[in-house]
Amino acid sequence: MASAARLDVVLGERLERLTGEDAACCVPEYATLGKEIIASATFADSLARVKALADENRLLAVALLQRRGELCACEIQAATGLTHATVSHHMRVLVAAGVVQARRNGKWMYYRLRRPSVRGIP
Repeated sequence: MASAARLDVVLGERLERLTGEDAACCVPEYATLGKEIIASATFADSLARVKALADENRLLAVALLQRRGELCACEIQAATGLTHATVSHHMRVLVAAGVVQARRNGKWMYYRLRRPSVRGIP
């Protein structure tokens, strides 16, 4: 695997070919910016939300909640065709990512979306 310094050189050469300008000034700047973004407090939370929504069944559950407001696990199970255990797993992932909030009422688990973490859901 190439070293980071070699990648910087290769990237700089490519940018110079594409833009016709000296890229030595911007490669380190953008490398630093990328590291700052990854280290930011919101990056990890955003990444967790995106990963949670990257599953078809979880995205479907979120879309159902967006349309209905609050659903019990059995309603999500009926809509998705998944087993109760699988729905529980998916909903735990969504709760941990901060996309969904859960509440228990007796034996039943109810889920609703947390706002504003669900913009852009189909």
